[in-house]
Amino acid sequence: MSRSRKSKSKQWRPSYFNDTSRRSHRNRSPRRTGGKLALWILIVILLLLSWAAYLLLRPAGSSSRQEYYAYVTDTTSGEALMTTIAQELEVKNPALLRNVARVIRLDSKLRPGRYHLTPNMSILSICKKIAYEAQDPVKLAFSSIRTQEELINKLTEPLAMTSEELRTLLRDSVYCDSLGFTTETVRCMFLPDTHEVYWTTTPKELLHKYDQSYHKFWDKQRTELAQEMGLTPVEVSIIASIVEEESSKTDEYGDIAGLYINRLHKGMPLQADPTLKFASGNFTAQRIGGELLKIDSPYNTYRYKGLPPGPIRYPQMTTIDAVLHRKPHDYLYMCARADFSGYHAFATTYAEHMRNAKAYQKALDERGITE
Repeated sequence: MSRSRKSKSKQWRPSYFNDTSRRSHRNRSPRRTGGKLALWILIVILLLLSWAAYLLLRPAGSSSRQEYYAYVTDTTSGEALMTTIAQELEVKNPALLRNVARVIRLDSKLRPGRYHLTPNMSILSICKKIAYEAQDPVKLAFSSIRTQEELINKLTEPLAMTSEELRTLLRDSVYCDSLGFTTETVRCMFLPDTHEVYWTTTPKELLHKYDQSYHKFWDKQRTELAQEMGLTPVEVSIIASIVEEESSKTDEYGDIAGLYINRLHKGMPLQADPTLKFASGNFTAQRIGGELLKIDSPYNTYRYKGLPPGPIRYPQMTTIDAVLHRKPHDYLYMCARADFSGYHAFATTYAEHMRNAKAYQKALDERGITE
């Protein structure tokens, strides 16, 4: 009886209970739907990330704009800085630039500096460069400078320091003495070489840079050459400064230097016209005499024997080398040639010199030059 019931129950069982394929289909359908949804979400996320990366990494500025230097001080805010950068580079998406600056908290990372930015830099690169304080150095170079004031203005103009800060340090006798100079001879330390410094460089850091360069130039060989002439490096630099002011003809620098060295060794006053021009501030004078000779200044080498207390210009290193390698001769006198060629007529005796001087004075008279 029980066996027949079992068989009947099997026979009477609805067929859909045995339809495994339909049951399987029902069970897999939600999984497939969820998988497709996840895939689409992933694709959308990847597209959004790609678009964000494109916006962050593409050139931020307009191709029509040039490079721009952003200067950050202690009072600069991130918002103001980003606004200025957006304007200067014509940033395509200034809102994104400001938002990225906020996200990385640029305000708390700002440090004084000079930052070189270009239109082809990305927004991310701009923000990272400033946040990581990746300053770009300033190149300092000078030539044909006579006075300390000219030098101070030249060096401080592209830097954050003020001219007064550097001027004060150069007038500090204690500080100059610590470098081995006086307030007059410290000018010898500045060689017209190219230096790279940061915009935020302090006056002491700047002078340390030039002091290192000075001692590197005055190596053992140059120092020994100076000693052989009975001179110090500072004295050689002072002579070089006079030589440069005397002539624009580099091929006679050695002769001029030798002449002044000869006069020094003989105890004769240098009577160098350029020192009078320096003392008076009249650098265009062509006739030296009269009131100029009466100037009471240690730079008046007609009135005071020996070298002036400091250089009368910042000489080129090649001029210093010309002094060190001058060829010995017996010249004691010189004056400008009467042909106005820029060269000098040299003489070993005073009588010969007077003949040369009279010829030059006559040429000045003929041209109507009175000063």
